Amino acid sequence: MRIETRSQRLALFHSALTLSRVALGAFIVLACLSPSWDKGPFSWLPLYRFTSFGQTFAVGIVLALPLVAWMAWGLAWLSAPVRATWRWERWPVAVPVFGFGALALARSWPVHSLQVAVLAAVGVALFWMIYLYTVQAGTARWVTTLLAVVILVQGCVAVAQFLTQRSLGLTWMGELLLAPEVRGVSVVEAAGRRWLRAYGLTPHPNVLGGYLGLGILVCLNALPGATARRRWLLAAGILAGGLGLFCTFSRSAWLGTLAGLAYWVWITRAWRRARAAWRAVAVRRVLVLLTVSVVVVVAAVTVAYDDLILARLSASSSELETSSVNERLRDIKLAWGLIRQVPLKGVGTGYYVPALWANAGDDRPPAFQHVHNIPLLAAAELGIGGALLWLWLVGGPPLEGLWDARRRRQRQPCCDAPVAGWAAAFVVMGVVSMLDYYLYIPATWWPAFYIGMLAGVWAGPSNERKEQAR
Repeated sequence: MRIETRSQRLALFHSALTLSRVALGAFIVLACLSPSWDKGPFSWLPLYRFTSFGQTFAVGIVLALPLVAWMAWGLAWLSAPVRATWRWERWPVAVPVFGFGALALARSWPVHSLQVAVLAAVGVALFWMIYLYTVQAGTARWVTTLLAVVILVQGCVAVAQFLTQRSLGLTWMGELLLAPEVRGVSVVEAAGRRWLRAYGLTPHPNVLGGYLGLGILVCLNALPGATARRRWLLAAGILAGGLGLFCTFSRSAWLGTLAGLAYWVWITRAWRRARAAWRAVAVRRVLVLLTVSVVVVVAAVTVAYDDLILARLSASSSELETSSVNERLRDIKLAWGLIRQVPLKGVGTGYYVPALWANAGDDRPPAFQHVHNIPLLAAAELGIGGALLWLWLVGGPPLEGLWDARRRRQRQPCCDAPVAGWAAAFVVMGVVSMLDYYLYIPATWWPAFYIGMLAGVWAGPSNERKEQAR
């Protein structure tokens, strides 16, 4: 009877944990495919509506998924044959995660705008919850699968938008109404023609490009050791994500992904891994198909759209590109001005733009915007400490990955670096954060999901990070 009870408890534990991961995974995927709180998946099958800050929001049934996930996780914890202890794991990751979030919450006070304070609190709370869940109940394989699904869908939508040069009518998913002739839509100008940049299911092409780059590096690292079924999902995600990344024409995302890829190739000695993987027939088929597809597609796209590529890479190619670069340089000077005024405590979370307006003199520009550099933005809003915590958060894993690879090669010259893909994703994050600000955690919910999952995997036990591809 005791054995039967233990067997039943074990079955209940696995069932509850699986339900928890499926429910939260579905919510994360839908959230990462929704550009707005009041449109798309969040408003499906509304349970009730409420008005806040002058906007009416529909609370859809999708928001019940995290509740189901946490309840199932609690049931799994209670039914575990051996009661698991609460794990904080590695302090070099936990300190910047909780330190940056706590500082962002602390600098939300005093509250000058309730909306700003609520957005910051929601962003930090989601960041901490996703991080803790990934450390306690998530796995690297679970996160990899979610990212593969997201970049597969986003990549396919992005390619279709660029080829048709319009939106696809996916308003039920929250897709924006897009056309190159519409004022305010992000385009590339070449040879007197305006080309629509791919948005996917995001608010801006730069946002899409950065998150595609993160997912591509994680999936690429998991590809060689994946099972046959997962290998095709990962390969499809990498191919669709790569094409979608090109169609965004996001220079910051291109640079970040190339830097992350170079880091991954160097750490893993990818040429040696490919040589070893070539001996397996199943892996060989995927590698051949993926390599040939990438080469053919890249060559075709480069020939077909060489004028667009040159337009994005040359700052003086058009008035639009020149204006964009000048705005970025102006914003950097403004950010440094705020940092010099309040270097230790900053102007407060979410008050960067209002602080610029407060300091504006008679020569006022038509509008202010956030500086496209997260360390500068964090220093301006949270003080120098905020910038240092951010640099620790995104720079710690790549440095640790380099040190780990060095120790491995000292013991075995031809070795595998199973955590390189996760560290490479942080490289992408670090480069992108120097050129844009959409990864800034207090701003919205997307960075809370992505950075929370990546940090949670990196903070987890080394054996869990090593099993990512299996």
